[in-house]
Amino acid sequence: MTPFLELTIIFLFTALIAFLFRLLKQPLIISYIFAGLILSNYLFKFTETKALIEIFSDLGIAFLLFIVGLELKLNSLREIGRQAIIIGTLQEIFTIIAGFLIAKILGFGTTPALYLGAALSFSSTIIMVKLISDKGDIEKLYGKLAIGFLLVQDLITILILFLLPFFKKEIFSQEAFLQLSLGLIAIPLIPYLAYRFLPRIEKFLTRSEEFLFLFALAFGLGISSLFKYLGLGIEAGALIAGISLSNLISSTEIASKLKPLRDFFLILFFILIGSKIFIFHFDQYLWQVIVLSLFVLIGNPLIMLLLLGLLGYKSRTSFLLGLTSAQISEFSFILISLGIKFGHLSEEILSITALVGLITIFLSTYFFAYAEKIYLLLERYLKIFERKKTREEKEEIPSYEVILFGCDRIGYSFLNVLRPRINTDLRTNQHGLFKPRIEMDKNRSRINADVGTDKRGLAIKNFLIVDYNFELIKKLKKEGFNVIYGDAEEIDFLQSLNLTKTKLIISTIPDFETNLLILQEYKKENPEGIFIATAYRLNDALDLYKNNADYVIMPHFLGGEFASNIIEKFGFNKDEYLKLKEKSIAHIQQRYRLGHEHP
Repeated sequence: MTPFLELTIIFLFTALIAFLFRLLKQPLIISYIFAGLILSNYLFKFTETKALIEIFSDLGIAFLLFIVGLELKLNSLREIGRQAIIIGTLQEIFTIIAGFLIAKILGFGTTPALYLGAALSFSSTIIMVKLISDKGDIEKLYGKLAIGFLLVQDLITILILFLLPFFKKEIFSQEAFLQLSLGLIAIPLIPYLAYRFLPRIEKFLTRSEEFLFLFALAFGLGISSLFKYLGLGIEAGALIAGISLSNLISSTEIASKLKPLRDFFLILFFILIGSKIFIFHFDQYLWQVIVLSLFVLIGNPLIMLLLLGLLGYKSRTSFLLGLTSAQISEFSFILISLGIKFGHLSEEILSITALVGLITIFLSTYFFAYAEKIYLLLERYLKIFERKKTREEKEEIPSYEVILFGCDRIGYSFLNVLRPRINTDLRTNQHGLFKPRIEMDKNRSRINADVGTDKRGLAIKNFLIVDYNFELIKKLKKEGFNVIYGDAEEIDFLQSLNLTKTKLIISTIPDFETNLLILQEYKKENPEGIFIATAYRLNDALDLYKNNADYVIMPHFLGGEFASNIIEKFGFNKDEYLKLKEKSIAHIQQRYRLGHEHP
C-alpha cells in the first residue's frame, strides 16, 4: 500500500467515524482518537505513513500554540477578572494535588503521577465554550466565570508546557547547558526585537494576503526550529513566535488564516494518539482507567463546588461551573506526548490518558446537556456547599453595540454620526470602549427632510471599526478609535468578533459575497440585530434584502451622508428600518422596470 493510499484510507475512515459522532452530538476530537484506535488495532498499523503522521502531529501542536500566542495579549488576565483568576489558579493547584495522590495510590511512580495529576486537571476550552454557547448561556454568571477560568487554566497549561523541556534527562550535559542558556536569552529577546521592528514593515507585509500568510508560516516555523535546536522544543518556540507577532495590527488576520492548517494537522495528531491505544492489553489497566475517569467526572466538579462555595457562590452556579471541568483537554494529550518524547513516561500512560479522555469527554457532554435536571435531583445535597451569604451575581462581559465594516469614503460619513454619540465617560480599553476627544459639530448639515430629526440622538456604549487598509487603521487608532485589522471574507475572523449582542452592523464594503457572509453570520448569532449593507448593483441590493438585510445603501442613488442621517434618526429601532426597507425595495423594482440597472 502506498503512503498516499494509506493516508486516503485514514481520512475516509475518520470522516465516517466523525459522521457517526456528529449524529450523537459528540465533540469531534474523540471521533479522531476513536478512528485511530480502530484503524491501528483492527485494520493496519500505519506502516507507510507513521513517520509522516508524526511530523504532521508536531506541526499541529506547533500551529495550535502559535495561534494561542497570537491571541495572547498581556492584559488578558486583567480582562477576565479577579474571581476567574482565583478560581482557575486554585482549581489547578488542588486538582493536580488530588490527581497526583490518586495516581500514587493506584501504583504509579512519582513522575507518571505528576504528569497524570496535571493532565487530569486540564479542561477543554474548545469543547466547553461550544457547549455553553449552544445552550445560550454565555451571558449567565456561570458561563462568564467558565470562560474566564478556562482562559486562566489555558495560561497555566501553556506555562507547564513551556517549562517542561527544562526537566529533560540530558539537560545537565555541557552542550545542553549552553543551548539552554542561549534559549533563555532568546525567550525575551525575540519578542522584544519583533515588537520593535516588525510594526515598521507591517505595511509592506499586508500589501499581499499571500505574502502575509507566507511570512507568518516562515516566522512561526523558523522560531520553532530554532527553539528545538536550543533544546526547548518546537512547542515553546511556536508560543514565543505567536507572542512576538501578537502586537501587529494584522495578528487577528494571521490567526484566522492559520486556523484551517491547525485543524488539519491536529486531526492527524489525535488520530496518532488513538493509534497508540492497545485495547488488547486493556485489562491490565482497566481499574486505573475507571478510577481516573471517576475522578475527572465527579472529583473535579466536587473540587469546584468546594472552592466556589468558599468564595460565596450559590450551589447552582457552583454545580454548573463544576461540570465544565468534568472532562480532560486536548492539552492533556499534548502533555503526555511530550512526557513520552522526553523519556519521562511509557506509551502505557498515553493509552490510559486517551481512554480517560474518550470516557470523560463522551459522558460529560451528556451531563452538561441535562445539567439542570441533574441539579434539581441533587439540589438539597448540594446546598451543604453553599454559604449562608452568597455573592451578588451582577457581572457583565462587554460587547460591541455597533460594528462598522470599512471606513473609507462612505464609512467616514457614519463616523460623523457615531463619533459624537459615544458615551463620553468611557476611555479606550480592549473591549471597544473609547472616549474620542472630539466635540459635537454644531454646524453639521441638517438632516434630509425625508429622514427628519431625532432629538434623543443615538446613544452608543461601544463601537468597533473593522478595516483592511493599514494606513487608515493607523490614522483611526491615533484618533482614539478602537480598530481591528481583518478580512471580512474570512469566516473564522467574523466568528471571533462575538456578534451575539451587537445591535447594529454597517458594512460599507460593496462586494456582494462579503456582505452576504457577514449578514449570514450576524443573523445566525443575533436574528434581531440590524444589518445595513452597501451595494452598487440593483440586483445585489434585492438579493441582500431577500437574505434579511435591514437596509441597503446604494451610493449611485443615495449619498453616504443621507445614509448616516438614517442611522442617526432610527438608531436601534428595527421597525423603522423595516418600513424604509419596503420603500427601498419598491424603489429598486421601479428602477428595474425603467432599465436603470448599473454594471
